[in-house]
Amino acid sequence: MSSMCGFVGRVDGALLRRMGRLLPQGGPDVHSLRYDQAHFAKRVSAHHDLQRFGDRLVACSGHLLNAEGMPLSAHDVAEGYGSQGVQFFDELDGHYSIAIWDASLRSLVLARDPFGVMPLVFAQGENWTAFASHYKALLALPQISAEPDLSAINTFLYNGWAPPGRTFFKDIKQVLPGSVVLIGAGEPKIIRTKPRACDYQIPREEVTPNHVVEAVERSVNAYAHDATAKYGVSLSGGVDSALIAALLHKRNPRTQLCSFTVGHGESDPDIIGARQTSSILGISHREVIVRPRDLIELLPKTVWCLEDPGGYDEFPQLYALARGAAGKVDLLFSGNMCDTLFAGMPAHRRLWLGHHVPGAKQILNELRSAELSGTLPASWPARAVHYATKGGHPLPAPCSAGPNQSRLAAEEMAFADEDSPLFRMLGSALASWDNRMGAQQVLAAEFGLRSAMPYASKHLIDLALRIPDRQKVGPTQVKVILRKAAELILPRTITHRKKYIQQFKYDSEMADVMDHLHSRLFVRSRQGHRKIVNPAEVERLLRRGKRPYKPLEIRGMR
Repeated sequence: MSSMCGFVGRVDGALLRRMGRLLPQGGPDVHSLRYDQAHFAKRVSAHHDLQRFGDRLVACSGHLLNAEGMPLSAHDVAEGYGSQGVQFFDELDGHYSIAIWDASLRSLVLARDPFGVMPLVFAQGENWTAFASHYKALLALPQISAEPDLSAINTFLYNGWAPPGRTFFKDIKQVLPGSVVLIGAGEPKIIRTKPRACDYQIPREEVTPNHVVEAVERSVNAYAHDATAKYGVSLSGGVDSALIAALLHKRNPRTQLCSFTVGHGESDPDIIGARQTSSILGISHREVIVRPRDLIELLPKTVWCLEDPGGYDEFPQLYALARGAAGKVDLLFSGNMCDTLFAGMPAHRRLWLGHHVPGAKQILNELRSAELSGTLPASWPARAVHYATKGGHPLPAPCSAGPNQSRLAAEEMAFADEDSPLFRMLGSALASWDNRMGAQQVLAAEFGLRSAMPYASKHLIDLALRIPDRQKVGPTQVKVILRKAAELILPRTITHRKKYIQQFKYDSEMADVMDHLHSRLFVRSRQGHRKIVNPAEVERLLRRGKRPYKPLEIRGMR
């Protein structure tokens, strides 16, 4: 991954170079180029993707593909944009972030792939606009304040992510995944790129398993065209990454494929499942074990890479996995986005229950409300479920940031009463995706790895929008059609294996580590600098005695 930044307006050359040096990933050198009012810079080993073409200055980052899955260059982007305008981005595929200064329109054009695999942020003020792949570079500008966005932080504390289009800083905005932002004299104009869920009708006609596996194979092959590269797979215990590994092995049967798995130990379901999958496929397999005590080292490094913290347990583990894969492979494949497209998350199961089972929607809403408020559910049916799954006492609500406790909490039952709720949920996700995929890309790039997420391809998004709900989730199974497709090349022992959430083991060692992190981060000598989270908010989450923390308590303290 190469990093880029830029400024439109008057800027000192030394300041632009400082912005470039603050970009954490890419080559050793900062290359800069100026045209008209635009000043672009990149950290790369070669500057072929930072060029001027006529009255356009173009910077690209990522793995750009055309509709046929062939690689594209900055020159191709300049030509395509020059002939088609912003409609060019409708046919652009792959993982990308792009910046174009169009002198003819006096506008900065920023574009990002559908799931935001490549990060891109921007800020603007009177007579200036700045952008970067990492907001560390933007914070070098004196025009940009470090004032926190408390509403965004509160949303993170409740949902695990800052809201789409937002960061932890008021002045810095994310370019929304799957969009083009035009920034000229007036307010920024956001244009959604294809595929757009609003262009699709509710799907009725079933697709075949062959159609699905062919689409996944096409996407995998588009990222595996370099015969000289060493490929690896981030292998979990589930079917998503196993299918990618099988298709890579099919494409390059004479090349040794490497797989990597991270987990908390021998009993981790991901470790067990990935070991079985790699053995069946004949893959060279490596395991990275991350103990709770490793968090003391991993957590600050992971947050520094991510900039905005995000997610739960998985990101320190993914940092360790990327570090373990560095030097062994050039390109690391993962199964990310498969659950979103083919309905494999717990939220999809809950939505299916809310739609099909009488009374389930009310119970699930009560459980969610109780979780956010730190109370017990109101009705006896919901309280009985709470007792059975979480115990007889209410768990503490998440922390809040500052006196303003507004947040944008997700409401997953919003589509339960609609026809085809899973189709509606996918459409909502495409229109308002957050930065979690960009975070994974950044972690891989920290160690010089390129990452590929084949399920994030546009033709697979198009396919997912054409699959009826009944082919995605059934009474006993999620990702129904994907499992049937995978059965064409994988044994049922893999395709029907239950997938578990990547997380640490919540034992006494983990509890001791959480207490240690609290004592280190919230010591009295530093409390005067705590302007975001009140230490008292964290204190109420601390355990009493020596019992281990429960999962929701860990989430609240993260």
